[in-house]
Amino acid sequence: MTKVEYIAIDTGRLEAMRRHGADEFGNPWKPREAVGWEPLRCCLRRATEGQEIALISYSPWTLPWTTPWAEAGPVFVCYHRCGGYQTPHDYPPEMRGNYSLLNPFGPDGARAYQHIKFVEPDDDHAAAVRLVMSQPDVAWLHVRSAVAQCFTFEVRPG
Repeated sequence: MTKVEYIAIDTGRLEAMRRHGADEFGNPWKPREAVGWEPLRCCLRRATEGQEIALISYSPWTLPWTTPWAEAGPVFVCYHRCGGYQTPHDYPPEMRGNYSLLNPFGPDGARAYQHIKFVEPDDDHAAAVRLVMSQPDVAWLHVRSAVAQCFTFEVRPG
């Protein structure tokens, strides 16, 4: 069985944005009240109603970008520092039941188009990830929302 690690947005990277008062694209870091459905990319859980969260622009690649596959988009995170994702070898339970896109990349950093996979809400998300990650020409993947197309989390061999 292919062992993998589920990786949320780096807490240190988020803390630098908080200190700066803006995301890495210069958008202000400001609080908003959660409705309760928002997927938080820092701790890989759903926001609770009334929780202070932030909507930031984020790219899983670090600036300066050195790849044409770099994508940036809006993601929800905790407005205040949180504990991050604590069980990296378990598929995030609150991220199951979504329409997801598994966006794989090869060892050279190029998108592995032939292994892109859509996952339905009732599918076994962890099994789908393991299947894609088991391909010899896949080095890692990004799980993205198949509805909004935004980044959810990264998966690496573990």
